[in-house]
Amino acid sequence: MSDAEQRHAPGKRWSLPARIYLLGAVILAAGWIGGVLIYLLAASDEAGDLAYGPGWKRQYDFQLERIGGKAAVLAAEFSQWFSDLWHGRQLAFTVAILCTGIALLCFFVAREISLAADRDD
Repeated sequence: MSDAEQRHAPGKRWSLPARIYLLGAVILAAGWIGGVLIYLLAASDEAGDLAYGPGWKRQYDFQLERIGGKAAVLAAEFSQWFSDLWHGRQLAFTVAILCTGIALLCFFVAREISLAADRDD
């Protein structure tokens, strides 16, 4: 029986690279399905910027810069951007991208383990 047949023969355990590859495929599929569902079910985020009226952002930035300088403004903008990743439709893209990255990492690890095992044989 060849090595490939032994890895996937009925009743036999799957090799570690095959299990990691399968894990990556499941994570990828679940992440994209979850992302699509979140996107379809999330409310539109377009009204969020108008909640305080036009020009409030410029006044806020000006006051923040007077108190804490440019670094405070940049930190506040980064914090706002990062917190926006976890709400509404933006969350769908965040989930899809994170799951894609994790799946790619699983595929890479499975490939490296498989190549290392082939070198040892």
